[in-house]
Amino acid sequence: MSETGQGERGQRKTGGRKTGQREAPAVEPPTDRPAIQDPATARAMSGLRLSLASLPVAVLLFGVPAAWLALAGAGWIAVTALAVAALAFLIATILTVLISGFWIGPASRLLRAQAWRPAAVTVFRPTRGFPRTRLLVREEDGTAKNLLAPALPWPAQQVLARTGRVWLVGPDARGWVAIRSAGLALPLGQARVTAEDVSAGYQIEVEQPAPVRAPLAAADAVLSRVIATPRRRSRTELVAPALLLVFAGFVVVDLVNRGIRPDQVWLAVFVGLGTLGLVALLAWRVRRVLYWAKADRLLAAGPWTPVPAEFAAPTRVRRAAATGRATLPDGRVVPVALRRSGHALRANIAATGLLWTAGPPVAGGEAAVGLPGYPFLTVARFGAL
Repeated sequence: MSETGQGERGQRKTGGRKTGQREAPAVEPPTDRPAIQDPATARAMSGLRLSLASLPVAVLLFGVPAAWLALAGAGWIAVTALAVAALAFLIATILTVLISGFWIGPASRLLRAQAWRPAAVTVFRPTRGFPRTRLLVREEDGTAKNLLAPALPWPAQQVLARTGRVWLVGPDARGWVAIRSAGLALPLGQARVTAEDVSAGYQIEVEQPAPVRAPLAAADAVLSRVIATPRRRSRTELVAPALLLVFAGFVVVDLVNRGIRPDQVWLAVFVGLGTLGLVALLAWRVRRVLYWAKADRLLAAGPWTPVPAEFAAPTRVRRAAATGRATLPDGRVVPVALRRSGHALRANIAATGLLWTAGPPVAGGEAAVGLPGYPFLTVARFGAL
């Protein structure tokens, strides 16, 4: 993953946004070797295989005990809870098979045999009912393909529509295609050739044609929409553990006041362990709320600002912390540490040599880090020299 978008060299030298720039440089897939040899592609395929294999196992783990308890005449509450869980995993299994189960095999063969190749793309609104995004792909030789991409995430739709670029392998004899976007917003997606004229539909609206020019990083259309749900959930998820902890506190006080009889020792032990578990859960939830409060404050610090940085390319596709060096606007080179962040963001930073921060960073301070127009966010701490 060594290729980057246009404008990288000029920004590495100046550390500033070019006049008229609309799109941030982003990592692109390698086009000189089989696609499966790209670590991000291989990991994405492994994740799809794992979900396809693990869901039926979950159905059995809940379904078999439910059937056994029902035959044994156990209480209806336990049987119902297990049966509902098994049914939920069964529905998820069916949906996963319908969406990607028949595509994984052909896609694996294509990824082993072909390299990613770039093409132009126009994105049209998904079909009604089961959502399948319409893509009109024009290859470099001028040929056009009409594709249907099921369950294409909204951020990936925005990136494809905004950049007008896609990478693909295929199609095979049955029309199966694998696709990928710039910047790893979509590391691996599925599509299939259709006889339908997708251009007869309506193009999707690009929420923010020039994310680099957003007045504040907090106004980044893609990022703000992606983080809205986890930010809101971090607050609502405080309620349940807080109420349970209050209830557990009453139980503990009552046990202490009444005195613990010998036959209540194990009950007291379980109550104590449960209370400690609730304290730990509540502390973790509070930490998430504080993180999002900090993220909101840092994102409002200013517009996206490119900062020249040197980071080693990630060798493993997973969430991890990272350290490197950055050149501040005043010319000082300082160490910088990224808190635990996804592979996609770290790969973009390493490939482009740019760290995009919300507002100009200062030595000894923290800054929100992302990539304009992409669903990536973390916090960086800049050292002082």
